[in-house]
Formats: sequence, C-alpha cells, structure tokens
Amino acid sequence: MELLLKHILAGNNNPPQGSICFDSSDHVRFQNEQNVSGHNYGCNRRFVIEKNIQSDEGYTVSIYNMDGLHPLWQNNVQMAPKRMRIIGINKNIVELRGYGYDENALAMGAPLEAASFENYGIVLMIENDEIVRIQLNMFDRNISIVYL
Repeated sequence: MELLLKHILAGNNNPPQGSICFDSSDHVRFQNEQNVSGHNYGCNRRFVIEKNIQSDEGYTVSIYNMDGLHPLWQNNVQMAPKRMRIIGINKNIVELRGYGYDENALAMGAPLEAASFENYGIVLMIENDEIVRIQLNMFDRNISIVYL
C-alpha cells in the first residue's frame, strides 16, 4: 500500500511526505442532490493528493484534465491546488475538507467567501489498498461530482 494512503486511512493530518494519484475516465455531476449529467465516459481526470505543499497541516488536492489544455488558461489544471485535512473516517471512506484561504485570489481582490478553501471537500472510497472512487464536493454551489 502506498505510504501516503496508509497515513490517510489512519487519519493522520501530518504525513511525513508523499503523493498519490487517482485517474478517472468517467464522472457523474449532481446539483442539489440530483443527477444532472449522467455518465461522462472518456473524460479523463487525474486527482493528485499530496502532503500539504505549504508544509502546513493536511494535504494539497489538485485535479488535472488529461484530455488536453484549456483554450484560455493553456494548462491542464481542472482544479487549482486546495488545502484540505481529514475530518472523518468511516471504515473505507475518508472525508477531507478544505481550510484556509487562497492567498492569490485574495490578492486579486476576491471576497473572503469566494477565496475560502472550506467551499471544497473530497470523499475517498478505498478498496484493496487503492482509491476506487472520489467525490468532489463544492459546498457553496451544492454540487458534487463523483469520479469513477
């Protein structure tokens, strides 16, 4: 089992190092708990979960679009890095929630609520020592996306 995954399953918000990836080729979008998209087969995304890149508590979670570059941003970042920490574990389900603020967004004049990482969270389903599903929650918009 990947070392970082052991720390996550143990609820350790201060892992020594490491990162893990989860690749998805399908996702389903929910808004207000209603399926609004059906399956999106062939939409390739990569989650990267790593020790907090700012050396603080918790983890950094990023999502990348593996299908190519965004036409405006000219990169494949689907979700910019968010600081998160473990807030709950129930057997093989681990929930992380964002904390703190995006300093870059604040510097550009974004209001505190819009720059809050607390608007984001992920739920990991782990089976046979690997992540098999991730749910991204965007609490401020009441949106969940389940990545398979």
